[in-house]
Amino acid sequence: MTENKTEETAVQQYDNYPDPDAIVHFADASEELVGLIIETLETSEFLSTSRGGLPETMLLVEQVENE
Repeated sequence: MTENKTEETAVQQYDNYPDPDAIVHFADASEELVGLIIETLETSEFLSTSRGGLPETMLLVEQVENE
């Protein structure tokens, strides 16, 4: 029952954001690891990441067109 409530809360949080291609949850990861993952993803010409307004353990990832 708790899992469903958690999923509903997570969905409500994303209502104010554009539809991401992926949502990454880091659980108990350190901020250094999160930063490394973000930096690695941002090196791709085809991915964009954002965390604005989200809890520290979440990351939105979107595919971008390389024009």
